[in-house]
Amino acid sequence: MKHTICYISNETDQLSENELEALFSFILANNPPRDISGILLHNNGIFLQVLEGEKETLKTLFKSIREDKRHHNILTVLSQKINDRIFKGYKAGFSILKDKGDLENLNSYLSLYEGEEKYPKNIQNLLKPFLI
Repeated sequence: MKHTICYISNETDQLSENELEALFSFILANNPPRDISGILLHNNGIFLQVLEGEKETLKTLFKSIREDKRHHNILTVLSQKINDRIFKGYKAGFSILKDKGDLENLNSYLSLYEGEEKYPKNIQNLLKPFLI
């Protein structure tokens, strides 16, 4: 069953550029082989991540995310069944968004779904604070 989890969290301690790059590399190496699509944003000490995949795979991954000491105050925004993934066709299936250009490209991509289903619109609304 296709499922999505979206969460927001706060960085525990400020991560160095090297620590962030190591985290991003780990995610990009591990998520696609497990057929997990999605996005990760990091800005001003806040993480926003959307994960899409099989429900049991995401449950296991999210458990390890909750145990990760690099962040705290994890707020689950969405955890729901989905009909179709929206990030499977975006770039490599899993993207790290590092700058305003990345956010604008993603916003344009999500705009293609307008009127089709609620899930992409909900994600687009979550991204708005990052686009300011």
